Amino acid sequence: MEKINHGNSRLALFLFLAYLFTWTFHIAIPVQGFAFTFDITNPAMLLYLVGLLGPLASALFLTARFEGWMGIKRLLKGALRWRFNPIWYLFAIFIVAILRFANIGLHIKAIPIPSQWMNFGLFFIIGQLWVVIGEEYGWRGYALPRLQKRIGSLGASLVLGLFWASWHLPMFFIPGSPQFTDSFLYSFSRYVCFVTFWSAIMTMLYNRTNGSVLVCMIFHAFLNIAAFTIRMPREANNMLYLYIPIVILATTLLPRPLFILKFQKQSLD
Repeated sequence: MEKINHGNSRLALFLFLAYLFTWTFHIAIPVQGFAFTFDITNPAMLLYLVGLLGPLASALFLTARFEGWMGIKRLLKGALRWRFNPIWYLFAIFIVAILRFANIGLHIKAIPIPSQWMNFGLFFIIGQLWVVIGEEYGWRGYALPRLQKRIGSLGASLVLGLFWASWHLPMFFIPGSPQFTDSFLYSFSRYVCFVTFWSAIMTMLYNRTNGSVLVCMIFHAFLNIAAFTIRMPREANNMLYLYIPIVILATTLLPRPLFILKFQKQSLD
């Protein structure tokens, strides 16, 4: 039981350090009076990008502190697990784009080719690599396997989805950021729903590929690419009803138990 308590405290410490690191840099943007733009030379953008490294920095620090160099090697090897059924590569790359095009097709007669698809170029691709490395080694590489041992695969998805969404909270108050809108409560609650859906899908991918952080990185990157490039018309702005069947399918593929209501008398680290 003592080892279980240690594992719980390390998970709490991971979340605390990830939030502390990220929020320190992201809150500095309005405190310093910087206007947020996607210009890489903008100080606000630099603070934003550095802040995204919070989950990675937290995971590396705790792994080095409690597991040493071998633990760090195990953590980093999660992104090297690439030998799995190719269907999960296809799923990770295309599922969000397919859902967005389907949503457009349900509302308008013709599906437009996104005009901005080729406008991002090299810096956008590098940016996505930065994002997924900064986030996924922490969320899926460090937190997910530990949470699953405590509260099951679906329980871990729900809890991690809530913390993942809330981790972005400061950006909802910074004009020009990807999350900023004029209606915070509506936008944030909707964002939490979507991120929790994505979390369940990524948990399914992680488990179906024998713990591959790589496939989670790919899904995350192409999720962002689809969001930035496939512009949704106003009449096709709600995708929740399209995500629900995919999330139900993902849930049926999650390992059991989906929830664990009490701790087992064994080490969970």
